[in-house]
Amino acid sequence: MIILSSIIEDLYFLEIDRAHLDFDGDPEYQTYLAQSELLWQDPDMPEPIFRLLDRANLLSFAHGFRLALELAGRESAAGLKSSNF
Repeated sequence: MIILSSIIEDLYFLEIDRAHLDFDGDPEYQTYLAQSELLWQDPDMPEPIFRLLDRANLLSFAHGFRLALELAGRESAAGLKSSNF
């Protein structure tokens, strides 16, 4: 499970690097980010908050990825059951 978690984490960062996960392009994300930035004085986000958000995003991505794999597996199994082999 640790290897799969590492692979999912690598995939998550790859998707961000390729701009497939574009948090900055989402208007709702931007609204919440702007509201949150009012909580600190420095223009940079405090490191603990950044790490918390990054971890939460990774966990959401991982959950969605695992769910997609599970659904794909169910679809494949259903297709095999209904075939005439």
